[in-house]
Amino acid sequence: MILSQLGYVHLGGVVPESFDEEISIPDAYRRYRPDDVDVNKRILTFEQDNTLFRKLAESRRFRGTTLRGFVCHVESDEDMQFSALTCRLDDGSGFLAFRGTDGTVVGWKEDFNLSFMQQTAGQERAIEYLNTAFGSDDQPIRLGGHSKGGNFAIFSSLYCNEQIRDRIVNIYSYDGPGFRDEVIGSEVYKNMLPRIKCFIPQVSIVGMLLGNSSEPKIVKNSAIGIKQHFAYNWELKRNRFILADKLKKSGDVINKAISGMLEDFSDTEREIFTESLFEILQAPDKETLKELTKLRSYPSIIKAISKLKPEQQAVMKEAFRKIAQNGKGAFFK
Repeated sequence: MILSQLGYVHLGGVVPESFDEEISIPDAYRRYRPDDVDVNKRILTFEQDNTLFRKLAESRRFRGTTLRGFVCHVESDEDMQFSALTCRLDDGSGFLAFRGTDGTVVGWKEDFNLSFMQQTAGQERAIEYLNTAFGSDDQPIRLGGHSKGGNFAIFSSLYCNEQIRDRIVNIYSYDGPGFRDEVIGSEVYKNMLPRIKCFIPQVSIVGMLLGNSSEPKIVKNSAIGIKQHFAYNWELKRNRFILADKLKKSGDVINKAISGMLEDFSDTEREIFTESLFEILQAPDKETLKELTKLRSYPSIIKAISKLKPEQQAVMKEAFRKIAQNGKGAFFK
């Protein structure tokens, strides 16, 4: 989880993009300038991520870890938000951390695209990255990621080059969305399943989207509602998560509400819903969800709803009706 969360730090210009060069965590932290990070690119955990980075640089455990291959791409035309980081641990093994959804509208749209696309641009890029990162050596490999990063970690392990797949020890998904039925039903998924480790908080929304045959471990959480998604609210005792027996009732109801809508909708309807929702969200011409929460964005959003095509409005109304029907009271428990 620590290395997966490190993937959220903006390391452009700090960690080499090349896999032929590397830098230690202490040296990387000395080069890191958080004040230079664009305000609009600072996600909710920005300050906590900076603190984590500092503590890693100071720790005996991680001072021998080196970093390489940092990439970060947000491409609106492809509905892709992708970032990854390769860590070489002091025992010689490698850990590939895929970043989860950041604050960009594009990043969140790709999460929704997972429900109707057989392969998103980000998933395709994850496969290419894994093949490049570990194609020229024979070290043991672990993959991980928080949120969408967990999905990328599992998906890339399924469809990477076979010689790389054989060296993968474990794949860790921390509240990451699942997969379409054709992926879960595939032989390669079934073969990799023993190596997949999934963890979700007691109120898990993102991590319960779509299907996942891996039985997740439920982690106790100190936050309320959607804030449980953020890793810093997960409860620990020394170096272990504190586990719960089951999801909280509110999380279970929310999951059933969203899952019910996805199960009832065809791929075409899921696509119309996604395109309509993000057509509305992008109407104020904002790039991040943080900007969209400002009051001045609301008139543009309301205007965009009224301009949707009749079939888009129909699907949106039906989606919210299904969510309300399947999860009545979910947000008030």
